[in-house]
Amino acid sequence: MANIKSYNQFINESKENDIMNVILDSLEQTITEMAAEIEAWFREKFPKNNITKYDRESWRITLTRDMVKAVEKYTLPSDTLVDIQSNNGNKGNIEIIAKIQRDGEVYDFRTEAIYAGGRNIQVLHYRYITKTRLPKTGNSTLTKEYDAKYKKLSKLEKLNTELKQYQDRITKAKEDIVINSKMNDDEIIQALRGDDNWYEWPTWAEIVKRDAAKNYNNDEAYYNQQMEDSFAKKIEDWKYYGITRKERTIEIASKEIVKLQKKIDALL
Repeated sequence: MANIKSYNQFINESKENDIMNVILDSLEQTITEMAAEIEAWFREKFPKNNITKYDRESWRITLTRDMVKAVEKYTLPSDTLVDIQSNNGNKGNIEIIAKIQRDGEVYDFRTEAIYAGGRNIQVLHYRYITKTRLPKTGNSTLTKEYDAKYKKLSKLEKLNTELKQYQDRITKAKEDIVINSKMNDDEIIQALRGDDNWYEWPTWAEIVKRDAAKNYNNDEAYYNQQMEDSFAKKIEDWKYYGITRKERTIEIASKEIVKLQKKIDALL
């Protein structure tokens, strides 16, 4: 499976070391703790679901994006972060308290991240309530960057999931081919006899008793040949689906993997 860019790599891709990046650096541990809360929530709500690398990365990016959105619209790149701290509130919420300097004046900035879990992971989030005298700037540059990163991660996850499915399909087909190739004709017939659609040919004596010999020219040798031909056709079909078709599956899946890998490499 292709590697994906980590949260830290996304952080380091920021083009400008403006106030938002300083704030994110300062709150990295807070974001880690918030992500841990989401993971704990997920484990409780979905105990049978595995948590993937993509889950953790998408949670961190989403958390960062939401935090950036709550703060960036009040700041300018030229602002200076004087002080910042985060505290756990009485109700389990997270309070972010900062002092931001602009044009020689220091402003208090306080935002409360309220943990808002929902019925499924799609609505799990932190809701931000902000109090400050800073006027809204409407900035959303970094927010849009994180939106794009999240979309890219989602696309990578989808492509890697599809890639893994093809890889699993190839592994299973190879395992089946190894097992099926070792079976002789008698073993194949025995395996076919366990199928619900298997037709068990009666003995010639039974055919005569049923007054059905005329269907086979009243010829036991002809009947036996028909039975042998039927067995041979079933064996041929079994080998086709059990070996030849699986070889074709490997060939097709391998080509699809090459296509998917190119798409993944283009996003990395």
